[in-house]
Amino acid sequence: MPTFFRLALICGLLGALASCARPPYRPTPAAVPPPASQAPTPAAAASGPEAALAAAERALAAGDIRRAQAALATLSPAALDFAGRLRYDTAQAEILLAQDQPQAALQALPRHWQVTEPALAARVERVRGEAYFRVGDPLNAVRTLTDRERLLTDPAQLAENRELLWRLLATADLDGIGLRFAQADAATQGWIELARIGRSVWLDYRNLEAALEEWHARFPGHPAADRIPSLRFQFKPIEEYRRAQLNEVALLLPLTGPFAAAAEAVRDGFMAAYFRAPEPRPQVRVYDGGVADETLIDGYRHAVSDGADFVLGPLRKEGVAALAGLGSPPVPVLALNYLDPGAVAPRDLYQWGLAPEDEARQVADIAASEGLLRAVALVPETEWGARVRNAFAQRLHELGGHLADARDFAPDARDFGQPITGVLALDASRERHRALSNLLGAELKFEPRRREDVDFVFVAARAEQARLILPQLRFHRATGLPVYATAAVYDGGAPDEELNGLRFCDMPWMLGGNERLAAARAELEALFPARGKEYSRLLALGYDAYTVAALIHGGQLAAGSYFPAATGTLSMQDDGAIRRGLGCAQVVRGGLEPLVPELPGEPAAQ
Repeated sequence: MPTFFRLALICGLLGALASCARPPYRPTPAAVPPPASQAPTPAAAASGPEAALAAAERALAAGDIRRAQAALATLSPAALDFAGRLRYDTAQAEILLAQDQPQAALQALPRHWQVTEPALAARVERVRGEAYFRVGDPLNAVRTLTDRERLLTDPAQLAENRELLWRLLATADLDGIGLRFAQADAATQGWIELARIGRSVWLDYRNLEAALEEWHARFPGHPAADRIPSLRFQFKPIEEYRRAQLNEVALLLPLTGPFAAAAEAVRDGFMAAYFRAPEPRPQVRVYDGGVADETLIDGYRHAVSDGADFVLGPLRKEGVAALAGLGSPPVPVLALNYLDPGAVAPRDLYQWGLAPEDEARQVADIAASEGLLRAVALVPETEWGARVRNAFAQRLHELGGHLADARDFAPDARDFGQPITGVLALDASRERHRALSNLLGAELKFEPRRREDVDFVFVAARAEQARLILPQLRFHRATGLPVYATAAVYDGGAPDEELNGLRFCDMPWMLGGNERLAAARAELEALFPARGKEYSRLLALGYDAYTVAALIHGGQLAAGSYFPAATGTLSMQDDGAIRRGLGCAQVVRGGLEPLVPELPGEPAAQ
């Protein structure tokens, strides 16, 4: 007989921040037409550069990026006058942003002092603000968009600007701002503080009113106050959510076999969320999915026949595939792993887990945002290593970069000299020296040189391996090359000195910076000391799963929506797969510092 529990699902649903997806960039139609002082005469509009510029701007207003590119391709920027070049550069930046290339968009934009026409300046600053958000600098982004308001006279444009700002704050990394926040102006601080309130309340919605009163006292008359009614509406008391409340949840986990310890950590995290939740609480039944697919399917069928209206699990990748093979489930299923790439999930089978591919893609994002696009990689000779390397290489390629070389190492290796010298092309340097010495018939003085065509090193390794790899990289003349890694390099404690300079991406639960999450993590690790550091991330997975189940059941985590959680910023894809956006940090003198991208060009408008 399954074990019975009763639990309640958290009702502080992050609607105002979580339900707003980030759509592809599209200029607002009112912002695109050229200002009156730059409008073409009828004769000029018929042909020539002005006609091409106008055509590109009309295409951008309609969201037709290809047509806009085609129109600009007919122009020679050198042939444009100063005003035309400003419009050309702005259109190019809008195209780049629509193609998800925010770093390049920032570089393409005209400088602040160059644009004096208010309508064009407003258009420029809108692109600049959104691009700052996309590269991970919300402080400059908010400041840019708040300063933009001085260029707007139409109340509708002012409202649109604030709506844009609030929507972009929904998915911004606010934990990485650090000490820079104290130096920001009051308008910028107010927007960010209100967004932080929205993100933290999901842990305890009852704190909402007290937090809003404190915010009002600190920021009287702030324009973000217009967001508060929708914030209150999204965080209603639990009684108002009874219509969407689950009656019975089934946990379908492999509690016997080699995955038992991992499954128990997920279960414990889930039940810890139960202890923090208010009444009323639905019933929870725990089913052992075992190792064999037959055991899993039998447990699943028992759960459905017992009356479950939501199933959480399975945990194994093979189990997810077995369950998907049964077709569309009679009740929603949130699997804690993913199907293989290319496999199609049936309706109502959602996929979510701690995929290392998410970490590899995030590394590519943060490196590219800092202008680092050429990489070499060191990965273990395992299926996990291949998955991580492929995800990293694919994402870096999408961002305009490339993986120049990759070398494997044995999973239990301690000496990494051979793959390091290979990936840094030191062995090729020695071979050239040997050939030249043989040709000249004399031994030449020689200092091997590493390759110069790369910007950084990507490492996929465990913490104990990383402590060996970094010193060996320095020994082999890789000093000066930034080293990025997946979360596997961090075990949650104070990093060793050997890891100084290492950059990696991980979930908020592990990185700290959020007091509520830090308190929840400390509580869980104290309650379940046997789980230790090894299973802390799986405790967080179970902890989040408690809330994610309620969001899916209540329709709050639909395709395109975002939700900031302990395991990352969760986003629902069209195919029912949930992806994680992570934070990144750098090891500095045995501690962690948030990794904030270096941005090109000038600072935001003052």
